[in-house]
Amino acid sequence: MKQNDAKPNRGKAVRRGILGALILLFGVAIGGTLLVLGILYFGLRPYVVWEYGAGIPEISAFAPDRAASYVDLLPQKPEIGLHTVRIEVNGIMRIVFLEIRDTTAPTARGLERTVSTKAALKPTDLIEKLTDADKVWVDFEEKPPFGTVGDYSVTIVMEDVSGNRSEVDSALHIRLVREEGITIEAGEPMPKPGAFLTDTYDASYATEITEQMLHTPGVYEIEILADGMRCASTLTVVDTQAPVLKTGMLLREPGETVLPEDFCEQITDGSEVTVSYLVAPDPDSRDFQQVTIRATDAAGNYKDADVGLLFTHAQPIVAEARRTPMTAAECLAEGSYTDAVLVREFIPDEPGLYAVTLYVDGAPELALVEVRDTVAPIVEASDYEWYLNHPLEASQLCTVTDATETSVVFTSEVDWTLPEQTVSILVTDAAQNETSVSLRLTLIEDTVAPVLYGIKSRYFYLDEPYAYLTGVAAVDNADGEIAVSVDTSDVPQNRTGSYMVRYSATDSSGNTVSARATVTIKKSDVSVEKLDLYVKKVTGKIFKENMTLAEKVFAVYDYVNTNVRYVSKSDKTDWRKEALRGLKNGKGDCFTSNAVARALLEAAGAEVVNVQRHSYNRNHYWLLVNIGTGWYHFDATDSREHGYRCCMWTDAQCSVMSGFWVYEKNTVPAVATEPFNRKQAEAVEEEWLRSHNVGA
Repeated sequence: MKQNDAKPNRGKAVRRGILGALILLFGVAIGGTLLVLGILYFGLRPYVVWEYGAGIPEISAFAPDRAASYVDLLPQKPEIGLHTVRIEVNGIMRIVFLEIRDTTAPTARGLERTVSTKAALKPTDLIEKLTDADKVWVDFEEKPPFGTVGDYSVTIVMEDVSGNRSEVDSALHIRLVREEGITIEAGEPMPKPGAFLTDTYDASYATEITEQMLHTPGVYEIEILADGMRCASTLTVVDTQAPVLKTGMLLREPGETVLPEDFCEQITDGSEVTVSYLVAPDPDSRDFQQVTIRATDAAGNYKDADVGLLFTHAQPIVAEARRTPMTAAECLAEGSYTDAVLVREFIPDEPGLYAVTLYVDGAPELALVEVRDTVAPIVEASDYEWYLNHPLEASQLCTVTDATETSVVFTSEVDWTLPEQTVSILVTDAAQNETSVSLRLTLIEDTVAPVLYGIKSRYFYLDEPYAYLTGVAAVDNADGEIAVSVDTSDVPQNRTGSYMVRYSATDSSGNTVSARATVTIKKSDVSVEKLDLYVKKVTGKIFKENMTLAEKVFAVYDYVNTNVRYVSKSDKTDWRKEALRGLKNGKGDCFTSNAVARALLEAAGAEVVNVQRHSYNRNHYWLLVNIGTGWYHFDATDSREHGYRCCMWTDAQCSVMSGFWVYEKNTVPAVATEPFNRKQAEAVEEEWLRSHNVGA
């Protein structure tokens, strides 16, 4: 019985053994597979999820701590879905998986729009800056009631291809009339009724607008009919302009009454004008006298004018306007006199009546000259080629010759977006003589990039502001001089060394130019404070009270040229050190002399740029100086090579010595072509100093 019982038990054991062996083998296989995968992919991330539109992940996303690279060239914007990607890790190719998902909803900014009752906007017309990685469906949550006047809050719904959804609110105003109404200057023509409306309607005034309203400042409530609908608006009449006066000298018999308005040949203003004396004439004087009148309009704007008056029985001499001085004989009637001399030069370049003082046979005498202009301007113009969307003044398209001042205007508005057109120009002189010309104007695309000037290696001291843009300019063929920007992100603060900066300029047509330059930051052996002490000692001696900047420039030249003796030695790596040496010891070479000049000129408020000779011998240095009338050469060196005084010179003037003042023109601002004019410089000096914050 035991045997019979033993057989079945032995079969069960065998079956259990076989099952156990199979389980063991399966476990070993699974464990082996996991072991192999672990060995193969240890330190890797075989599965990465990435946002659609974010480019491709860096290889470190799969192998954060191992040297790896992509084997497959992935597109910059992989499609949504699962991608199999081959990468190389330590020379071994591996398979990884990249899943691209789009989980970001679209974004946009709502707009506030005012439209007419005839407009029907699309949803996209009420948003801006729509941003999403994929295509976006845009619609109204509820379509506004276009055509009905009112204010509406509009919700715009946006949904991308992946189903990400967002909303943005916009404001919509539907109007028949412009909310701000119409504002005109007193005296302007009555605006058309359609000007008050937001669109093209069959419009007419329901309110009468009178000439008195158009000439009287105020706010007027008016009504307009638009397609038969009555709507309210406002007409605002303002007077912001002073009267325009054309006056002339008066010649009156002694004892005759003279009113202030008698001096006004013409008064132009939009409202009523009254004229009064500020300085009244003396009726008993028989000498030429100047009186002052004031013309005041209804809004209180006024214009003052100094006018001349002479009580005399003499008759004037008539002269045609011209730009050359009159002689004493031309100012006098034919008569018996031996000698006549003008007290001061008289140029009859403006029509009017003038009292001219002469010495006739040694005695002072007044002569009366009436200047007339009866000759129309001479105008020369030819077909002209220019650039689209770059308006010019009419005076830039023609050459005008006339004895008096002229105005040059287009007879009709020029369309600067039209490639071909005929334009007409009207030239009017001071006596209202007119000449008109026509020419063919051709406009082309501007594809020419600006030109950068003054881009060169520079050095600055740690203890001074880094003036990257001094002497730097960009000049465009169509826009003229334009702004220059400089990228100094690679230049650290308070650290010596040489670094790269990038200059760039873009014209109005989008043409861009850029250039790189090296900037060296160094520590000077001379502090600003120490140099300033010596500069102030010199400027205190050579700068006099009420000196103009132009006079100071020449004073600096005279001082340096006289007091810094030439010796052929200097440290050309530190201009501040050489300036101090020249101020203290009174000797040095061209670098030293012009370093002294630079310190003194900058103290005076001038702009200064260093220049180095560019020829077979580069060992000469001088300056370019600008005091508001352009850049000029300035070389104060006490040189024995020549006897010239190079003070505020043009390139043409510097050409007197061949090869001496030769320089790389693209590394400095463009030099003025007209010779330096002290009177002109003094005329613009005050405004230039103010704009450059000098003396503030």
